[in-house]
Amino acid sequence: MIQVYRFNTGSCGGCDLEVIAALAAAADIDWAATPHEADVLLLTGPLTTDTKKAFMALLQELDHRAPIIAVGRCAIDGHPFGRGGVAVIPNLTVHLSLDGCPPTPTQIVEAIRTIAMDREDGAAGER
Repeated sequence: MIQVYRFNTGSCGGCDLEVIAALAAAADIDWAATPHEADVLLLTGPLTTDTKKAFMALLQELDHRAPIIAVGRCAIDGHPFGRGGVAVIPNLTVHLSLDGCPPTPTQIVEAIRTIAMDREDGAAGER
């Protein structure tokens, strides 16, 4: 079971609804109770000044161990809210940027599975 944790940084809610629909339809993906239990982190929203600080603190606490998917256009570059998203953090490793306003549940599920599979393949190669 792939465990995901969603971190909303001020979105309109459209991507969040699509993420909820995606997880409801996927038997192999479920919500992580905490970000510490997540296999994949989903970022929705444009990263406001305050949420950027909280998000970066969380990543530091997690030691960047869970891959990040930026879900939706505002998580990528802040559009239509202005500047923001992961584009304003040049040293942040985002494993996948899923464009759309919002992306479809199918796109979200495929992205989560791809990242989880890549992560498993990488862990197998380290053994």
